Amino acid sequence: MAVLTGSDGQLRYNGNVVGKCREWALSVAKDALEDTTIGSYDRTYVEGLRGTSGTATVLYDPSNQTAAALLNSIFENDEPNANVGFVFNRKDGTSFYCDGFVTSVSQTVSVGNVQGVSVGFQVTGKPSGGF
Repeated sequence: MAVLTGSDGQLRYNGNVVGKCREWALSVAKDALEDTTIGSYDRTYVEGLRGTSGTATVLYDPSNQTAAALLNSIFENDEPNANVGFVFNRKDGTSFYCDGFVTSVSQTVSVGNVQGVSVGFQVTGKPSGGF
């Protein structure tokens, strides 16, 4: 049985690993589109578009300029940022991978070299892997 673990995740930005995920959560959902016809007495639906979003607690070194650029990208208004990759590994060596962008950042103050930050993210396109 494949086991997903929060300690084996990575956050990548422009192809570089900028942090390790301590914990993470994903939500994959499909829209339900109504296709009821006139004269029907019951509503009917078809599957719509899929969407994926999630959250993660990321541990990173604040002296890492790439990590700082990613976390500060939420303050940028001039250039979209879609080069964020999330990799969540299983114990059997396979991975769940998705690209997207950061939608929220919640920084906490830590003592020492490693910082923890909670991020929310929106996946763009189809995620690879599965549960």
